[in-house]
Amino acid sequence: MKAVKQNRILKGVLIACAAVILILSVALAVTAVKNKNFRANGDSAAQAYASLSEENASINEARAKEAESYQNQIQEQGAAFSSEKDALNQTIADLNKQISIKHASQAAEKATASAPSPAPAEQQGSTDLSAKTIYLTFDDGPSARTPEVLQILADNGVKATFFVKNGGKYNHYMQDIVAQGHTIALHTYTHSYSGIYASDEAYLNDLQQISDLVYSETGVRTKIMRFPGGSSNTVSKKYNQGVMTRMTQKVTEMGYLYYDWNLSSGDAAGGTVPASTIINNCRKVPRNNTVIVLMHDAGDKQTTVEALPAVIAYYKAAGCSFAAIDENTPLIHQKVAN
Repeated sequence: MKAVKQNRILKGVLIACAAVILILSVALAVTAVKNKNFRANGDSAAQAYASLSEENASINEARAKEAESYQNQIQEQGAAFSSEKDALNQTIADLNKQISIKHASQAAEKATASAPSPAPAEQQGSTDLSAKTIYLTFDDGPSARTPEVLQILADNGVKATFFVKNGGKYNHYMQDIVAQGHTIALHTYTHSYSGIYASDEAYLNDLQQISDLVYSETGVRTKIMRFPGGSSNTVSKKYNQGVMTRMTQKVTEMGYLYYDWNLSSGDAAGGTVPASTIINNCRKVPRNNTVIVLMHDAGDKQTTVEALPAVIAYYKAAGCSFAAIDENTPLIHQKVAN
């Protein structure tokens, strides 16, 4: 009876152990399946992430290319706009030049019509204008007026001489002066009397500066020059007694040829001198057959531009010839007063 009872207990224990083993086996199987599914899911997620990353990279690359394309289009449009703008500005500048020249011509015709008839030639100190050579000279350029002056000279087939200073943004017109066959000559770099006539050294430094500027702009190293105010100026006395006496001698020793004038247009008096006054002044021809006419190419000399066609027409009608100053031109010097 006791043995039967023990067998039952043992059998129960075995059944319990079998049940436990069965449960553990099932649990392990379930865990394995879950792990397998997890790994599968993980691989799938990784693949999905990689695919998404590639897609994002492709999108970003496409956006970058699109942005670059837009940028290129913008730059091309900007370049085209800039080119059109430059062309438009040039067209406007050409039109303004033509309008200015037309106004100058109309003003000159009006001034000529209103100007009184000149006195007979013999009363002006000349008996034979056809023997005279007119040297039109322009001081204080280049300026905004330079293209207008050059156009009028070209229209009339006349060569002239430009005594230039540092014209800043207009300095490139020096090239046009030379290219059109005119004489470019030295005037001053600063045109500041108090500066250039402060000492002998100051004047010579200023002269060298304008010489170097002309050379850098045109490639021309000229020896033709004109003193600011002319060699007869007395303003220099305020700054340096005797400077003109010394400098006229010094520049001659250095090989320069300085030219004054023997006929003034009167336009140095200001920018509002009437064109008719300038025309009449230019008719007062001296006895000398070498006639050097002083005019100005400064920005405020609009009436000089207006008078120029009529001045040229008068000299042509009188039989005069025209020339630009060169190293063979007879020297015209005023009396040094300092």
